[in-house]
Amino acid sequence: MISKLSFLKFVFKLLSLTLLFCSLSIPTQANESKQLEHEIKQLIHNGSVLIHNEKGQTIFSYQANKPFIPASIVKILSAQIAINKLGINYRFKTEFYADHHHNLLIKGYGDPFLISEEIEKIVKNLAQSGVRYINQIYLDHSSFEPNITIPGTSNSTNPYDALVGALVVNFNTINIQRLKSGEIKSAEKETPLTPLAAKKGESIKTGSTGRISLTQDYYESLQYVGELFQFFLKKQGIKISESRITIQSVSESWNLKYRHYNSHDLDYILTGLLKYSNNYIANQIFLTAGGEKSGFPANLAKSESAFQEYVQKTYQFDENIFKFKEASGLSRDNLMTANMMMQVLESFKSHHHLLTEKKGVLVKSGTLTGIYNYAGYFKTSRGLFPFTILLNQKKNYRDRILKLIHSYLAIKLSH
Repeated sequence: MISKLSFLKFVFKLLSLTLLFCSLSIPTQANESKQLEHEIKQLIHNGSVLIHNEKGQTIFSYQANKPFIPASIVKILSAQIAINKLGINYRFKTEFYADHHHNLLIKGYGDPFLISEEIEKIVKNLAQSGVRYINQIYLDHSSFEPNITIPGTSNSTNPYDALVGALVVNFNTINIQRLKSGEIKSAEKETPLTPLAAKKGESIKTGSTGRISLTQDYYESLQYVGELFQFFLKKQGIKISESRITIQSVSESWNLKYRHYNSHDLDYILTGLLKYSNNYIANQIFLTAGGEKSGFPANLAKSESAFQEYVQKTYQFDENIFKFKEASGLSRDNLMTANMMMQVLESFKSHHHLLTEKKGVLVKSGTLTGIYNYAGYFKTSRGLFPFTILLNQKKNYRDRILKLIHSYLAIKLSH
């Protein structure tokens, strides 16, 4: 039988060992943290990293006040401003007018989600309103200034270079399949192969399928709008006399027949924007927000002014450092620091669900040649830990840095 004295000696030894273990483990954890900090810095040749905890306190910072090109992570700021200017429940509109000669005029206001499925809903509503016959289709694109060129875009057929406009369908892109026989088909069951789409599909290699930017010609873009509406109107049983499509602005001779609000609200559209990093959607929203704030027709100057006004009012960024030329991140003239991006992330927390989650990390990437950025939140037991990685360098080490941050936070959270 163990005596009381022996038991007390055992307990004392156990406590001594526990205290010794704790005293050894604290320096070990501190050393591990410093080692990880060193490894992170070693991977940064021209960039910065900033991490906050759930309370907004800095737990790691490296060159956080140095400006870098943000690329597509600027879409988080664009989404935040769009929510402020338009409202999370905002729905883009398109108006339909008729005259005494049975003509139909379509007026756009920059809806970035005017896709085939939405057009089919529109024509059903037109039919239900009594439209049975149309003489000719007219298109009104006057709510945006024509031929707006987004800084950073080029004349390529890449979808990220798609042309913006007041009245645009299917993201101003076409999804084409070209069979080995040379036959050209639509690669989307929801979208027909219109004459213009078939012509553009000739640029696709035989035996391949791909989505391409439709055109860099503003009026060709409108031609495609007309062709697509003609198809769906006829499919609905509405007869069209004239195949010709004419550009014309609404005048007193036109009467509003139907105002359509997109079936998807801004919350849904922003989720798609951030998930797929769609440049076209970002700048359609950018231009519409400027038009709603300062009056249509929308243009780059109005939108840049509206966004800069919000930024200075909300964040008080240094105007000599912060540069915002367009909303998608394509422009290399956009500039911001990790500290600036962190302020955006702190204010965006209530909308963090709009970001795509990957293995417990809510993240938005930003990529151009020589630009490799991440911004988002680590989901932890204590809440959201926002982080920014800005790398403007040849070597893409952002994934390695993200992994190191994950290990770094695991140590910090174990204290």
